[in-house]
Amino acid sequence: MKKIYKYVFATVLASFMSLTACENFLDVNTDPNNPAVSTPELTLPVGQGELAYVLGNQFQFLGNFFAQHWTQAGAANQYCVLELYEIQSSSYDARVWGELYAGALNDFRFVADEATLNEQSNYAAIGEIMQVYTIQVITDAWGDVPASASLQGLENLNPEYQPQEEIYNDLISRLDAAIALIDPNADSPARDDLVFNGDMNLWTKFANTLKLKIFLRQAYVRPDVAQSGIQAMYSAGAQFLDIGETADVEFADQTQNRNPFYQTQVVFRGGVDVVASNTVLNYLQDTNDPRIDEFFAPVESGAGAGNFVGVDQGVECTPERTGNQANTVSKPGPAVASPTTAIPLITAAESYFLQAEAVARGWTNGAGTASELYAQGIRASFDYVGEDAASVTAFLQRPGVVYPTGAAVEEQVEQIITQKWVSFSGVQGFEAWTEYRRTGYPSFIEPSAASTLGAGIIPKRLVYPNTEATRNTSYPGLVETTVPVWWDVKD
Repeated sequence: MKKIYKYVFATVLASFMSLTACENFLDVNTDPNNPAVSTPELTLPVGQGELAYVLGNQFQFLGNFFAQHWTQAGAANQYCVLELYEIQSSSYDARVWGELYAGALNDFRFVADEATLNEQSNYAAIGEIMQVYTIQVITDAWGDVPASASLQGLENLNPEYQPQEEIYNDLISRLDAAIALIDPNADSPARDDLVFNGDMNLWTKFANTLKLKIFLRQAYVRPDVAQSGIQAMYSAGAQFLDIGETADVEFADQTQNRNPFYQTQVVFRGGVDVVASNTVLNYLQDTNDPRIDEFFAPVESGAGAGNFVGVDQGVECTPERTGNQANTVSKPGPAVASPTTAIPLITAAESYFLQAEAVARGWTNGAGTASELYAQGIRASFDYVGEDAASVTAFLQRPGVVYPTGAAVEEQVEQIITQKWVSFSGVQGFEAWTEYRRTGYPSFIEPSAASTLGAGIIPKRLVYPNTEATRNTSYPGLVETTVPVWWDVKD
């Protein structure tokens, strides 16, 4: 079973490269548990752990609040800043921007560069693929960012901000190069790969799925580029992640080794801050979705005991707040709030919903049917959260779930994205917010009741961090959260 190396271990290991010691292994000044020089084998799991920590902690809260899976509980105000949409330049500074750049991205670059020097082609491929994934997360959060010019040390202390369009072009080129590096006959990682345990066939499928996601992100801003790129992938016979092949980092029920949301919200905060948003809860109840038992827990006490009860988005951060205790409303459930809950990079469900959208748009050279791929996406979601996938057949016939075969393309896309949004509930918060920005679906989402941004506005990006304003002379200046990123052009 894959297990994440302790986050504390990740932090310590990140400092290995700065240590010095005598070469004599028996020297009393040398700690054999803290080597002076790192290797791809040691650094790869550290980068994967650092990335998973951000996705499963800060970006999990951010995305699930903005996508309205979770909302602030009445007994506290820990996350009212998210309900108010008051994202500041200090909100995601060192602990996110710094962790993504100086932590994960830097580690993946080291893995790729060092593996290339050592002729470890599969390590080099994984390092490149993980860099692409991380850069896409960064640019989708902030827009134009330092990319190709980043992490050059003293050679470039003020890396320029690259336009997001150029970054996206580069991501595709880098993925193609990384896929070409994969050699099934070469040495591969094993337990040091926390995602796939060195299964290079799965890494190829992951890279293809990531590439499909990158193209579809451009569906509204550059449909011709997206279409031609996707058609080329299908012509080449690209394979994508299947049920049971989710790319994720798993956790163990051990101190400092638990799921970061569980550690932050349950262990440290006692589970008093985060509860179910009525936006998603009402939809789950209206469609009689059995995943509700996995995404949320029944109310523990009060008038609604034993039932699922949510809170209108942001209401507990307004003067009209009810002050309801967390035990009288539903909290995140076992599939998303246990000590061993994995943090996915791309789920099999997301893979199928991506394919379904590509087919619905007519961009796959006739490969597959959108309705069946949509159904497979729901099956994969059921499977991932622990629900019986066999029950999907009946579920697919319910109002609000049935696929609109023969409808206009945009109506089909809306249905696909809405069910993708459900599958992301508490699972992939950042991706849920990002897909909402791209598509505007689910169309029934309305801004938080506590919003300070004005009518109809949900944040469209993060604010560049303070560290960039003070340290990087290429800093482009303040860009407000209401300014869309490059691919966000759909009204």
